[in-house]
Amino acid sequence: MKTLIIIFNIIFCLIFISACEKKETTGPIKIAAIEPLSGPYAAVGKDIIDFAQYSADIINENGGINGRMIEIVPMDNAMKAEKTTELLRKAIDENIRFITQGGGSSHALNIIKQLEKYNARNPGKEVLFLNHSAVTTSFTNEECTFFHFRFDANVDMKVAGLVSHMSKDSSIKKVYLFNQNYVYGQTFKDTATRMIKNKAPNIEIVGDELIQPFGKVQDFNPYITKIKLSGADTVLTGNWGPDAYRFVNALKDAGVKVKLFGIYISQPAGMAAMEKNLLFNDVIVVKEFNPTNPDAPEWYKNYEKGQVEKMGLTPDADRFRFMFEMFKNAIEITNSFEPKDIAYALEGMEGRSIDGGKIKMRKDDHQIHFDMQALLLTEKRDQSIIYRNEDFDMSYVTVGNIPMEDITLDTSCKMKRP
Repeated sequence: MKTLIIIFNIIFCLIFISACEKKETTGPIKIAAIEPLSGPYAAVGKDIIDFAQYSADIINENGGINGRMIEIVPMDNAMKAEKTTELLRKAIDENIRFITQGGGSSHALNIIKQLEKYNARNPGKEVLFLNHSAVTTSFTNEECTFFHFRFDANVDMKVAGLVSHMSKDSSIKKVYLFNQNYVYGQTFKDTATRMIKNKAPNIEIVGDELIQPFGKVQDFNPYITKIKLSGADTVLTGNWGPDAYRFVNALKDAGVKVKLFGIYISQPAGMAAMEKNLLFNDVIVVKEFNPTNPDAPEWYKNYEKGQVEKMGLTPDADRFRFMFEMFKNAIEITNSFEPKDIAYALEGMEGRSIDGGKIKMRKDDHQIHFDMQALLLTEKRDQSIIYRNEDFDMSYVTVGNIPMEDITLDTSCKMKRP
């Protein structure tokens, strides 16, 4: 009889594999971080890993999550599509069930598409994608999927914030759009064109450029000449990494005075390459917080101080902190380490804000929503930006508050839930 029971159990497990799998409830919670750690965007990728690692360390130092520690597993995609695919498969083969990424929307889309197929074919073995910075709007619209959560505002939301602030500046008359020619840059351009027309019709678009992305352009002088001849007083750009750094330097070298509105112009990884060239023109960016706010609450000042001491970095984004805090909360609420359970818990969850505003993950499309701030880069004020232990003698000053309501947009997401 005992033999028959054993045989029955073996047959049952072969037919219904997921029912007999041993669920991992001990050891570290591994999160694969797929980012560019070599090539022209290596500095940005290294910053991302350090931001994620510090956020995980804070949780681990406070007992982890239900007694388990978070382990960040860095994986270098060198900003190449085939490497992203290869590393995602490697992570899955190693039974890593949580992925984080944000360096490049084309790579995020690759992960979304691959996981959509994998998760559909492997119920009970699903993998959750925590997107911290890949902002192409379609990911939480027509390409939304249940196992993808974005913890950064999407392109449309960020551009809405930029245009909202631009519309209040009477000195802005003519704007030049300058972006990278891939999915993210194209989205930025299309959104900016539409929103300027609808929300700031007094501003004229006098130029529109898409450049070959990812550090391929070495000489920006031809573009600077076009901008100068256009008569633009402002450039609206989504450029990031070396494309942003070289552009800022070329404007200074040519003596071209314009206002620069963007998202990633002042990334700390490029400050050593730009130095005081960043202050030649007014640089206005939108963020979920002010990294050098002297009025931040004490608990956050301690968090920030720890990151500067441990990583040599002033936090450039707050979303790593609240992404990991919300991930932790989801596990504790459900008492489960299963991605499906965690995903359901994240829907509608509110995060902890620095300035008393709201942070909420919208259930409809898994898009985070929060209040934003328009920030002007200036000479050092009360607090300075530290990058790799170097003090750049620069600070951010809040020049505009953008409430969540102003950047909350409709979604076309029609999500299928398991």
